[in-house]
Amino acid sequence: MVRVYDLEFSYGKDKVLNQATVDVSKGELISIVGPNGTGKSTLIRCINGLLKAQKGQIKISQIDIKTLSRPQIAKKVSYVPQNSSNIFDLKVFDMVMFGRRPHSSFRIKREDRVKALKAMNILHIEHLAMRNFNHLSGGQQQKVIIARALAQETGVILLDEPISNLDIRHQLEVMDTLRALVDKAGITVLMVVHDLNIAAQYSDRIVMMDRGKIVAAGKPEEVITKESVASIYGVDAEITMISNKPHIIPLNVRYD
Repeated sequence: MVRVYDLEFSYGKDKVLNQATVDVSKGELISIVGPNGTGKSTLIRCINGLLKAQKGQIKISQIDIKTLSRPQIAKKVSYVPQNSSNIFDLKVFDMVMFGRRPHSSFRIKREDRVKALKAMNILHIEHLAMRNFNHLSGGQQQKVIIARALAQETGVILLDEPISNLDIRHQLEVMDTLRALVDKAGITVLMVVHDLNIAAQYSDRIVMMDRGKIVAAGKPEEVITKESVASIYGVDAEITMISNKPHIIPLNVRYD
C-alpha cells in the first residue's frame, strides 16, 4: 500500500535520509525505531508530502505522490503529528470534524457529522465532544487527534511519536486502539516510536534506522536483538521473550 524507494532528503548540506527503502502492506502496523536525529520523523513527513524528497520515489496505492495535490494526498493518508497541544482552541467535536475536510465542500453534511461521531465512538471519547481541546489531558488529546485521522477515512495512518508524552496507561490505551484498527478495520499504521518494548509488543514489523539509512526491517524478534541494540543505540542489553515478543532490559551504555 505504501512503497518508499531509495529516498534521499537533505536540510541544506545535512543529509537526513540516505537511500531509504521500505514497503508497507495493507493491514500492517509497522514501527520505525532508531536513535534521535536519525531521520524517522523526516521519513514520515516525506510520505505525507509535507517534505519533498530530493531523490527517490514514494507510492501510495501504486500512485506516485508527486502527481497528487495536497487534498488528494489527504484522501489517502492521515497524519498524527508529534505534539498537538496548545495549538487548537476548539471543541473536541470540531477538531474531529477537521478530518472530514478533504471529503467535503464548505458546507458540512450530515454524513460528515455521522462519520466524525463514529470515529469518536471508536476511540471512546464521545463524552468529550463539547470539551475544549486545550483543556484535555495529554492522553485525551492524543485520542482526539487519532479520531480526527480516523474520520479522514484514509487507508493509511502515519503517526509521529504518538505516545512519547503519555503515561503508561494512556500509552497502552492508544496502542490497543491502533492495534484494533489494524486488526478489525484493515487500516495500515506506520508510526515512529522510541520505546522498543512497545514497538516489539504491538508491531507486525519493525523498521530500524540509523544515520538516515534503514539498517534492518522485519519481525520484532528479527530486528530487536542484543547485537542491534548494541550497534545502533550503543547500549548493552538483555533480550528476553515474553508472549513470543522480545523484551529489552537495558544494562549499561557502551563507551567504546
